[in-house]
Amino acid sequence: MVACSRRAIESQSIAQPNHGCSVRPDHMLWIVAVAALVAGLLIGLTGIGGVLVVPALTDAGGVPLERAVAASMFGFLATGLVGGLVHLRRTPLRSRELLSLCLPAALGALAGAAMLDILPAFAIRLFIAALALVSGVQALATVHARGTAPRSAAVLASVGFAVGWGSAVSGTGGPVMLIPLLLVLRTPIVPTIAFAQAIQIPIAVAATIVNAAAGRLDWRLGLAVGTLLVCGTITGAWLAGRLAVRPLTLSVALALIAFGLWYGYATVRVFG
Repeated sequence: MVACSRRAIESQSIAQPNHGCSVRPDHMLWIVAVAALVAGLLIGLTGIGGVLVVPALTDAGGVPLERAVAASMFGFLATGLVGGLVHLRRTPLRSRELLSLCLPAALGALAGAAMLDILPAFAIRLFIAALALVSGVQALATVHARGTAPRSAAVLASVGFAVGWGSAVSGTGGPVMLIPLLLVLRTPIVPTIAFAQAIQIPIAVAATIVNAAAGRLDWRLGLAVGTLLVCGTITGAWLAGRLAVRPLTLSVALALIAFGLWYGYATVRVFG
């Protein structure tokens, strides 16, 4: 099993297929169920739980990385719809800011998904781990600070494109990159999480179109991931509405730090 999952991940590019690994359906079901439910809970609560899906499918389930990325991105479409509906009803955002962020994010996701065949997995995984870790520490240091309004349309557009690209090549959905960047820009935590939920939709749609056209998407796996993610997201969003802002900020910071340490370690362990 270890050798199988190692072969599925250890490649020169994200999209290099691996046809030699097979996973028992019942074993894969448990991997998907546990990882997706926990991920969905964290998505609804802090916005960043989606980072668990691809590593669980590849490292524990033996799913080839390009298939795991495609299934994960498809699943985030469902969580984006559900989480966005819940959080945007609770925290209305200005349409100009949403468009400034989400349209470039879709373009970035199209570009990122189209580049899956040439980008090295190792560098991207380490970049995301470092980004999450550093941003988590920064968020933890400013947990008592007041936020300001989101930045200009140009800044949001730049952030959106970068997040869309990085999310599509890594299968992280969007929030794990967007939340740290918005926190660095001193955006308040509540609208930050609302933005993070909303950005999943254009990223997931754009990346899924490219992944499906490239033959990377396993529709049954994607549907299973999406269904379980939604169940967890609904629960997490319900809990998030009952937490104070400061503890929620703290939970986001700690989740980012924990993920950065774990994901970086897992990457070095597999590729080292």
